[in-house]
Amino acid sequence: MLGYMPVPENFKYADVLRHGKPTHERRDIFAIKHPAMPLGKRAKIFSPFDALKGFTDAVEAKEEMYVERIELCEDECAELDSKLAVLRELVKNSRDARENTVTVTVTHFVPCTDRNNDAYGCRGQYVDTNGIVTAIDSAVRKTLTVAGKRIRFADITDIRFEPDR
Repeated sequence: MLGYMPVPENFKYADVLRHGKPTHERRDIFAIKHPAMPLGKRAKIFSPFDALKGFTDAVEAKEEMYVERIELCEDECAELDSKLAVLRELVKNSRDARENTVTVTVTHFVPCTDRNNDAYGCRGQYVDTNGIVTAIDSAVRKTLTVAGKRIRFADITDIRFEPDR
């Protein structure tokens, strides 16, 4: 027999080793108490183990591309102000906002919020948010609310009006 080693006489489990692999009948007491694991569940025993919880997410976060904030020139600021003025007229109050249902796409700057990233506090990403304008606060907060998301005027770089559907 290939690979057979004699069992030392003082070996504690020599009798178990000599008996070999146990076999159980379907209705045997052991088989009833300890049913065989289905093959579908056995696969999870061999699934990869994530020893460093969150490491993969941290690496993916580092791969996100962040850019510097764009400063708009005077002409772009004037065009943006005129678009905001049009929106203010269309959405004076909540009743006008419901009646007019102005749909826009707003391109705005979102700063990096990951404290572990080099871009935190100095760079971010430009995101498009589209939806119906529900409020404009030009007096106190200086924000535009689109699809439930409040966007600061200072972060907006472009507003595009969507055609009526």
